[in-house]
Amino acid sequence: MKISSDQQLKFKIIILYILNQFSVPLTNQQLTDFILEHDIMNYFDLQQYLNDLVATSMLEYSMSEGDRYYIITESGRNTLELFSDRVSQTLRRTINDSVDMKKKSFVIKTNITADYYKEDDNDYIVHLSVKEGIYTLMDIKVNVVSNKHAKQICENWEKKAQYLYGDILNKLVDDTEQ
Repeated sequence: MKISSDQQLKFKIIILYILNQFSVPLTNQQLTDFILEHDIMNYFDLQQYLNDLVATSMLEYSMSEGDRYYIITESGRNTLELFSDRVSQTLRRTINDSVDMKKKSFVIKTNITADYYKEDDNDYIVHLSVKEGIYTLMDIKVNVVSNKHAKQICENWEKKAQYLYGDILNKLVDDTEQ
């Protein structure tokens, strides 16, 4: 059965919507599991739509230890904004509720670390990382001038790492800002 171009657009918007709701990059496996779990589309169509979305720069991906992490681009967000009405309110609610539950399980599998040490008199090194299983997703070292700032950065990272990680990654791949 051939899927109409209008239906294809709807499915692509749903994929963008899901990635946007997670607000962190997802592996192909995580995204596939989520979509198949909710019987949104079949595996083969999903993989084709993901390839199409990457080819049209709506999504980008990075490879880490053999896993492909999908990231929604600014162009993808703009498209989602224009066509978000293609995703029914019922499906949005289902996705939003499921994303909230899945995020919690992703956080459990994700190891977030934040620590610091004194380098010199007024020099502290803050080390922040996000790991998923054996894979390091992000590893940051920052030099700060006070113990207070080092503690504050560590506390904020531990509370907000899953959001900050996505924000940092999106800022680094966004080429629209000057």
